[in-house]
Amino acid sequence: MPKAFVMIDLLPGKEPDTQEAVRSMPGVKFAYQVTGMHDMIAFVDTEPYEELAVVVSKIRKLEGVRATDTELVLR
Repeated sequence: MPKAFVMIDLLPGKEPDTQEAVRSMPGVKFAYQVTGMHDMIAFVDTEPYEELAVVVSKIRKLEGVRATDTELVLR
């Protein structure tokens, strides 16, 4: 199964609503607000592989999302 960590950069004040929207997406196992370079990290576990791109695309389209950085899990 394709797995990835998606780092999400948010607009100020959009954290709670965006976090809830990401958490409710099929394939998203968790989404946490974090400190550091990014505002949120989500873990996505999908099947088939193409569904990963669909989930990331939906995250990128959410109101309040400025940018994402997707890191695929190799093992």
